[in-house]
Amino acid sequence: MKTTFEKLCHGHNLSETEAYQLFQNICEGKLNASQMSAIMTFYIARPITANELNGFKNALLDVCVPVTIERNAIDVCGTGGDQKNTFNISTLSALVLAASGITVAKHGNYGSSSVSGSSDILNYLGYQFKNNSNDLNKELDKHNICFMHAPLFHPALKIVATQRKELGVRTLFNMLGPLVNPARVSHRYVGVYGLDIARLYHYILQQNNSNYTLVHTLDGYDEISLTTTFKCISSTYEKTIEPIDLGFKLQNQQSISGGETIKDAADIFLNVLKNECTNEQKNVVLVNSAFAMNCVSPKLSVIECIAICKETIESKKTYLLFKQLVS
Repeated sequence: MKTTFEKLCHGHNLSETEAYQLFQNICEGKLNASQMSAIMTFYIARPITANELNGFKNALLDVCVPVTIERNAIDVCGTGGDQKNTFNISTLSALVLAASGITVAKHGNYGSSSVSGSSDILNYLGYQFKNNSNDLNKELDKHNICFMHAPLFHPALKIVATQRKELGVRTLFNMLGPLVNPARVSHRYVGVYGLDIARLYHYILQQNNSNYTLVHTLDGYDEISLTTTFKCISSTYEKTIEPIDLGFKLQNQQSISGGETIKDAADIFLNVLKNECTNEQKNVVLVNSAFAMNCVSPKLSVIECIAICKETIESKKTYLLFKQLVS
């Protein structure tokens, strides 16, 4: 381990095997707090390689609490770490998909660099996290959706939680999150904070023969923000898209802010569910939901998916589903 750590200290890249072994040592508590902070800092200072990310991913999946999902499902998530403090768009999109009949197994965590991550908002609004396959499958059977709170499935990551929170910026763990869904889902819709990360994911997910759609808005959002042009990379195509091409006007950043507290974020969340939100808030949920739906159902155009998702929100099917989940 010392040799691998020293290689990082001297600026060398790790092989996939070395990265796997280093991450195993992190998970087993063989590194002290200073060393773990240093490793996170290395990957803030320089780009992670595909071999390193793949090694870390495989190591974390090998020690996670296993989950067996009895049907194909999609995960809808973002890397986080974009410093934009949007409201919980991916969590709302996951609910819209489920209410539209698509099976969702969402993996999420507390926010490490924002006011409210998916787990923060769900916990605040009364959702009870589970990590038993039977319970999760029952939830899927009843509601088309289950939420997997990362710490319940990746207990090894508790070791680095303090350092992540203290650093307060995106780290390699933001990059890992969307790749380590313990249910090993069949489809992924992932927002990424940079095109460099999109390329890494594209390479890694291609090797796994995955069905995926990666999105990044060019002003830095890890989702489709409708604030400017966005990039969409999937297992079958790559496009640069203007919001106007989908019938949406450009939005300003403040219109999709998540507020200053979890209560602010929860109020916005419930207003979207109840269709009592602003058009800007609804539109950004619609467009992300639609691209995720298109990932699962490519025979539907994105425009058709937008119409389906709009009806799902405006009929309050999404709100009813969430009420049933937390009751």
